[in-house]
Amino acid sequence: MTATRLAWVDAARGICVLLVVLLHVRIFVYAPLAPPSNGVELWTQLTEFFGAFRLPLLFVVSGFVASRRVRAGWSDRRTVLRAVSLYWIYLVWLTVYAVLSIVVIDPGVPFRVMTPLHYLEQLLVPDSMLWFIFALAAYVIVLSSVNRVPRGAVLGVLAALSIASGAVPVTRDEALWLHVVYYAVFFAVGVYAAPALQLLARSRRPFVLPLSVGTFIACELAWQQSAEGTILETALRLLRDGAAVAVSIVVIALLVRWRPFERVASAIGQRTLPIFVLQLPLIWLLFLLPLVGWSLEFAPVRYLAPVLGTALIVVAALGIHRLLIRARARVLFELPERWKKAVLGARAGSIRL
Repeated sequence: MTATRLAWVDAARGICVLLVVLLHVRIFVYAPLAPPSNGVELWTQLTEFFGAFRLPLLFVVSGFVASRRVRAGWSDRRTVLRAVSLYWIYLVWLTVYAVLSIVVIDPGVPFRVMTPLHYLEQLLVPDSMLWFIFALAAYVIVLSSVNRVPRGAVLGVLAALSIASGAVPVTRDEALWLHVVYYAVFFAVGVYAAPALQLLARSRRPFVLPLSVGTFIACELAWQQSAEGTILETALRLLRDGAAVAVSIVVIALLVRWRPFERVASAIGQRTLPIFVLQLPLIWLLFLLPLVGWSLEFAPVRYLAPVLGTALIVVAALGIHRLLIRARARVLFELPERWKKAVLGARAGSIRL
């Protein structure tokens, strides 16, 4: 990767993970604890709006980073290592969540592992915030296995599955396995369209940004007119999310030219894994601490609470990660070294999400 490419890629990761944590803080801490106010509604609308940007962009960038190895298929042992490492991280942290669920029994905390059967089910069907890591492992396995199939056919099938996922009837508020189906096409776009994405990020033509923004607005307005839970609604959402990815890449590629933004966003983007896996226990902690509920009674804190909560979780996650690494608990974040050697036959680096 060139320095320019790394700048916008890492910055995109950083922005996306901040938006993901912001959403979860709003849903699982802010909304249930804050007194009813206009601030709650404002943050709800804001975080819902960014839904078109955070995960589509994050999966596109993840596919972009893995593109060369995934397109090489299983002939590249590093592809095997990546798939095994991702599932290892998923399995380890699912187990951590299960152990914590024994201690944390408050019914208000989200994504507890309720029973041993629930744990076993999640080995194949994710039901927690870890679904993102599960999805990455699944995408690497599937796309590496079909690396000889024409990319147009693969993208077409995944797009069709993505659209069809929106019409699947569900018996609960959110079936996370459907997210795995919906976002697969975005990862595949990152894998197969990596050169085009790089050209988009490097483009300095003045019409690119207005054109991408205009396309997004048109898709957003069309999507808003559709009926929820239909094939048409999901197809329009897919188009809207694709346009949002283009807007995001162009804007972030411009913003990284400002050194302070690039340094902060890239620093977070290079450390997404500990933030993803540690955010749930930290959200539980924020929800259970009486001090958090009390502080939300004060208007200045209440209106800034989602941002403050996001900052606390990111800083705490990175700090805990550093302590765990120093305590030689690296296996919580990557495959044991001897297993890496068994897979790769040589010393390997860690997986970056």
